[in-house]
Amino acid sequence: MSNIIDTRSYLCFCPLCQQRNPGIGFIVSGRTYRAHQNAAIINEATTGDPSVERNDGDTRMDIDNNYYDAVNDNNVADYDYGYDEDYNDEGEYADVDGLLPEQFDPREDEEHNVDSDEEIRPAIDIEFDGTIVDDNEAHEINIPTSSPLDHLQHPLIYIFVFLVLFQINHISERIANTLISFISVLIGSFAGEEIRQCIPHSIAGMKKWIGLDYLTEDLQMYSACPTCHAIYPLPGPQNCTNPSRRMNGTLCDTPLLKSTASSNNRGNPYKKYAYYPLEDSLKRLFMRENFEEKIEQWKSRSMEPGLFNDVYDGMMWYDLFDPSTGLPFVETPRSLMLTLNIDWFAPFDSGYSCGVIYLVCNNLPRADRFKIENVILVGVMPGPKEPSTYEINSYLEPLVDSLLRLFNGITIPTYQEPNGTLIRAALLNIACDIPAARKVGGFTSHNSTRACHKCTREFVVFPGTSNLDYSGNIIDREHGLRTRASNASAAAQWLEARTQAARTRIERETGTRWSQIHRLPYFDLVRSVLIDPMHNLFLGTADRMVRIWREHGLLTNADGFDMQKLADGIVLPPGVPSLNRKIERKFGFMTAADWKAWCLVYSPFVLKNKLPPAHLNNWMNFVDACRILSKTSITYQEIDDADRLLKEFVGRCCSLYGPECITPNMHLHLHLRETIEDFSTIYTYWLFSFERYNGFMKDAETNQKDSFELTFMKRFIEKTGALDFIRTRISSRLAGRPQELEVLLKIAGQSHMPYQQNHTQYNPLTFNQLSSDPTIDVIGSEPLPADTLLSMTEGQKTRFNGQSYELLLEHYQQHYDGVYSILQQTPGRICCYNEAEKFRSIEIFGQQYRSASSKSIRGSHIQALFLQHGDVVAWTGQVQYYFRHVLVVDRVPKQHYFAYVRWYRTEAGQRFEQEGLEEWRNRFMADDRHSILPVHRISSQVAIVAYGPQGNPNTSKIVVIPMTRRIEV
Repeated sequence: MSNIIDTRSYLCFCPLCQQRNPGIGFIVSGRTYRAHQNAAIINEATTGDPSVERNDGDTRMDIDNNYYDAVNDNNVADYDYGYDEDYNDEGEYADVDGLLPEQFDPREDEEHNVDSDEEIRPAIDIEFDGTIVDDNEAHEINIPTSSPLDHLQHPLIYIFVFLVLFQINHISERIANTLISFISVLIGSFAGEEIRQCIPHSIAGMKKWIGLDYLTEDLQMYSACPTCHAIYPLPGPQNCTNPSRRMNGTLCDTPLLKSTASSNNRGNPYKKYAYYPLEDSLKRLFMRENFEEKIEQWKSRSMEPGLFNDVYDGMMWYDLFDPSTGLPFVETPRSLMLTLNIDWFAPFDSGYSCGVIYLVCNNLPRADRFKIENVILVGVMPGPKEPSTYEINSYLEPLVDSLLRLFNGITIPTYQEPNGTLIRAALLNIACDIPAARKVGGFTSHNSTRACHKCTREFVVFPGTSNLDYSGNIIDREHGLRTRASNASAAAQWLEARTQAARTRIERETGTRWSQIHRLPYFDLVRSVLIDPMHNLFLGTADRMVRIWREHGLLTNADGFDMQKLADGIVLPPGVPSLNRKIERKFGFMTAADWKAWCLVYSPFVLKNKLPPAHLNNWMNFVDACRILSKTSITYQEIDDADRLLKEFVGRCCSLYGPECITPNMHLHLHLRETIEDFSTIYTYWLFSFERYNGFMKDAETNQKDSFELTFMKRFIEKTGALDFIRTRISSRLAGRPQELEVLLKIAGQSHMPYQQNHTQYNPLTFNQLSSDPTIDVIGSEPLPADTLLSMTEGQKTRFNGQSYELLLEHYQQHYDGVYSILQQTPGRICCYNEAEKFRSIEIFGQQYRSASSKSIRGSHIQALFLQHGDVVAWTGQVQYYFRHVLVVDRVPKQHYFAYVRWYRTEAGQRFEQEGLEEWRNRFMADDRHSILPVHRISSQVAIVAYGPQGNPNTSKIVVIPMTRRIEV
């Protein structure tokens, strides 16, 4: 098929253009022409009226067949293969330069892809003189100044809003445009031709029409210098006025605007930076009904001394003080603590790289903190390459300006205070991958002699080489750590230096550059630039070790096929990725989640008998450390244990593979301890959520030619603000129509109507203790988390008979006095009826627990803790089903929630004990009263795999791979 882009103009004679310009028609672009033709064909099919008219008497006109030839069948969204763009071929982080040649010609960098197709990737947003308009939409329809919804009936409002929300979350803009053409014809049949002609012809116009564009009306556009990345508010100068990077007294002088044929018309910028002011994002958040309540919930949380559950338990949460009161900053109501993330992603296959700036609010509960509707998108930095080192400061400057204003506070209307109240915000930490963290924080790259941004160690080169020696596993935490004062002093010296040579000397001696973040007087860059565990542990060292084993001949291609066969036999819980064919293909296309699963789930089992014992034992030091660190809560003792294991791992790697194998990333393992003590468990800040946001950005359709950073930003804001749009602009128009409103809320991203949790009864710490302490007597009627109750609201009604009923009766008789069976002639005080509701699966803290009666048994295998001969032991079993049973006690009905579990038989021999795995007989014990397990006592899910000969039930075995349970704090 042809991939030629249609750039021609067409004379359109459709009924609409004939009506607007009788007998003459209307000149439109190819995109508008095809939209009119589609609408006309649908109109003819439904009404029988001629679809298209000519002014020469011919009443028919063929659709342009070239259009269909130009459509590319390969309309598949870009797939993220999990590559981290900051890694080089050696598995190390690369400090992406992003510098352009001195003889830069902006026209050579202009985005133009002859293989793209306008219809598949519509050109949504085009700018003229700094004003954002939609292609052709401005002259296709007359959009009234007041909202059209003011004059429409409820069904029409519902249809238009539903269509826009459905497109944002589920379908492409091309498909949505076709639906608009079809729906507009139907509406014309019922509501009249006058309304039909006012309906926009594209989804972009429809968003304006219903008022959704209010979400992006505060966007600010800058022109960005293609050479030095300096930014200027539009319209801006013709050429860059920033001093040259050579610091020789000259200006950069790179052209910023494209030349135009007209002398009266300024050209569009070569590069644009889209920025959304932080203040406007916070205004939208504070207008949500329950936002102000949620950001204060952390103050009433249950606390356990010595336990790190969330960021509030880290030392840095209370380290920032309000200068006006002398109290911790967070103690004042409506004072937010934010996390900054900056990342780059490749939206296309061409190697083009965009940068995104996100913020999240740590005051929100952890269950809400990383939901996409709560994420603040600050800006999208233009490509095609990353800004190098200090050039990123240009994009940080508007954000830092906002943070300085917000630290002192601004007055805005909120949901609770519509007349206005003071809100404040401060930056708590920076969570990026390691190269981005160094750029944002003003630290030198991994190949410098001061490569660590946590300690003062100077790395030396190996004799006779240019490679740095990062080996060693001892950290002097008394005298060897960087300090805030020394960092600020070095940054100030760098900023005041007047030559590039002087700055290079300061960088070499201190490992520091000046960053815009240094303008925040309260921010400690040394402590608050985090070491991201996702990149540090999984994308970094887990990948690195596989490469080392292959380089040393410890793993062969044949081993890869054997390990893949073993991995394919593992029954995994939901949420654990399957490494389908990735192991046998030399671990290609592995994502961060894949490497995490490899480390924690697959490798302890499949590497058995593959790696020599010394190498496997050292790898298990790393795995055991990751098991501890990946827990959703962690104690000081566990921090000590993980730190010791990582030190042993780094030291043994040096002796097994040589000091050359130690990377700066491995050195940072030794500093994870400080990060956890300052900001709590790594579960609260690792970057898995931010990686998903990049996926949402890439879903936006663009023309791959120009202004697509703006398109990315607008689409993301529409997605995150869809619920706000419904609640503030639409809900009042659908008053008295709760069903329609519920559908719109669901399609906008609300998963379910909120369950009213009784917070006076439910306590998360108490609930967690029920599963971790087998000495506590659990009945089954204790309060449950909201999501668990929601998952057990409507089940299949059934009657218990036989053994299952007898075991339930026995359980109740262990906990209540006077419980009698329905078969007893002499009733007691409490009757145990045999009616119950069964469930195939339930949810606990967002994790799905399935059963043997589910369509998939993944997630049906669990562990629970029991006391056995005075010792706490974990039993492994398979849930057959879940059920809810009501017992009337003292005339009060009590609901009890159980899992019916069949427990595996124990096995004496434990060949996988060194790897932290367990062997069990692949055979169930006889059911007894322990089969009736309150769901509160489920300790965790497990993965299982059949091991050895399976024919004989007396000898067949399974290996159990324990999983970390997610808990609520």
